[in-house]
Amino acid sequence: MGVARPSSRLLMIALTLTLFCQPGIAQVENARSLFEQGNAAMRRGDAAEAVRDFQQFVRQQPGSAEGYFNLGLALESAGQLQDALTALHKAASLQPNLHGVRLFTGIVDYKLNRLADAHREFLRETQLESQNAAAWMWLGVTELAQNQAEAAATALDKAAALDPTNLDTLYHRGRAHLLVSKESYAAMFKLGPDSWRVHEVLGQADAEAFRTDDAISEFQFAVRAAPHEPGLNEDLGDACWTAGKLQEADDAYVQETKIDTANAVALYKLGSLRVTRNDAASGVPLLEQALVLDPTINDVHYYLGKGDAALGKDDLAIEQFRLATNPQGTEELRIMSWYQLAILYRNLHRAQEAGEALATFRKMKTERDQRQEGKFQEQGRRRDQIPQHEAVPDAGSAPMSPN
Repeated sequence: MGVARPSSRLLMIALTLTLFCQPGIAQVENARSLFEQGNAAMRRGDAAEAVRDFQQFVRQQPGSAEGYFNLGLALESAGQLQDALTALHKAASLQPNLHGVRLFTGIVDYKLNRLADAHREFLRETQLESQNAAAWMWLGVTELAQNQAEAAATALDKAAALDPTNLDTLYHRGRAHLLVSKESYAAMFKLGPDSWRVHEVLGQADAEAFRTDDAISEFQFAVRAAPHEPGLNEDLGDACWTAGKLQEADDAYVQETKIDTANAVALYKLGSLRVTRNDAASGVPLLEQALVLDPTINDVHYYLGKGDAALGKDDLAIEQFRLATNPQGTEELRIMSWYQLAILYRNLHRAQEAGEALATFRKMKTERDQRQEGKFQEQGRRRDQIPQHEAVPDAGSAPMSPN
């Protein structure tokens, strides 16, 4: 007598019951689902739901470092900082080198004002992941909070080198270097309140704050105290030029070029000033000398163009203004170079070239104005930028004269 075979339907039911009765398989599937639900909740910004999902997950998978890590992140997002710290510590105990766990532990420590603990975590993270820009930034931020400005500047410099477009890093880096500068200046004032260096620093601060008359006074004091020190007369000349005291500026630049005969920037400023004051005959040779000493001063070509035009050397002027349109030059002078070219071409009856130059001028001027509207404008300037540039005329204006 043969053995009866079970039906296909009964066999399927039996296999299904056997599968789900095996210890752990259903639990693993459920845990995986909870983990995915928690991640989805975090992505949509539902921290409370994510906390519930990850709490259930770690109850089922108590040995999962990733589970405790994600639970810590969810708790931190929900504002439960102490519980977040506990979860992150558990994650680190299960897997000490887990990517990012020390960074986020440090962030929670920082938010709890546990600065020493935060510093230790961030320092360890930078040792584990030397290219982690966020870790270097948070290390610097913590050192700023601990009044360690020099150490913070070093860490934030590293962060900025790794991620040069991070606005938070750039902000904190600027703060750190400002504090380092203040500390250095405070030490200077304490050690030598009447030192010419102190007056030089005060003059530079006044100049940057547009307190021009105060800047002139400070630089004059510094020059009297150290009459042969390179750079002081150049600073004085800049301040005088800004204040409209052009003869005093000329005198200061002349003195600077006597003290430092290889100072190409001072020669450039003196030559530009004289061209601006309608003394092209003496200004142009100074500009040519500056260019020989330092060919990288791009803006010199604009003033050479103005000087050559004033001396009636139109072809040379056109060549110089063309060179001045180099993208490396100051934007205002590049724009003005096209304006001056339009003037020269018109005076030479080269109508097509005059029209093209004028169209380029108007296009660049309009684009510059639109880009600058409502945006932060850089207040600082390079040393080789003269104190006052040409005033760029309205884009709708037509060139009237070569000067």
